[in-house]
Amino acid sequence: MTMPALTLNELQRDALKEVGNIGAGHAATALSQLLNTTVKLAEPTIDVLKFRDLSQRMGSPERSVAALHMYIRGEAPGQMVVLFDREQAAEFVNVFIKRIIGDIQIFDSIVDSTLKELGNIIAGSYLTALISLTGINLLPSVPTLSYGTVQAAFRTLMSILPDQDVFLIESQFLDKDRAVSGQFILIPETGSLQPLLSVFGVND
Repeated sequence: MTMPALTLNELQRDALKEVGNIGAGHAATALSQLLNTTVKLAEPTIDVLKFRDLSQRMGSPERSVAALHMYIRGEAPGQMVVLFDREQAAEFVNVFIKRIIGDIQIFDSIVDSTLKELGNIIAGSYLTALISLTGINLLPSVPTLSYGTVQAAFRTLMSILPDQDVFLIESQFLDKDRAVSGQFILIPETGSLQPLLSVFGVND
């Protein structure tokens, strides 16, 4: 028997949206400082849904993505995934590297480490926002980076139960005429979601 999706009222959605807005603002500020240019973020959308329904929000299962995966320790343990469109991310990272170290040959290892750092900034910004609004301690692990399809990225999360609730934040990072689509997914372990949602007045 499948569990129904969690229903949030308007006040609860506003509270979760605030997490997205604050996190996006922190990320934009940090990226702007690194790039020495203005990075803006489109207003993020944030939702809570079942893991089984997450794939419907990811676009085509064959979409090529760069995926950063990390574990969360603390009072609400779980996993976190940041997905970027692969082509958009590659262009963004190449521009970033050339601004920092000049027009040189860019090796895959440099691109990978830079993308990890950018993903770390984004994930850390959203986690910091969540921590500041809830007071709950959350500690991310060092991220791992992989390239492939959305379907392949989700295969690494097979231990997640279909009825588990997950947070999804979607936004776009805008740098002049470029845009990078990003999806931030927080997957609390079974029983870990309630400490987070109870802060926003969400009860089972």
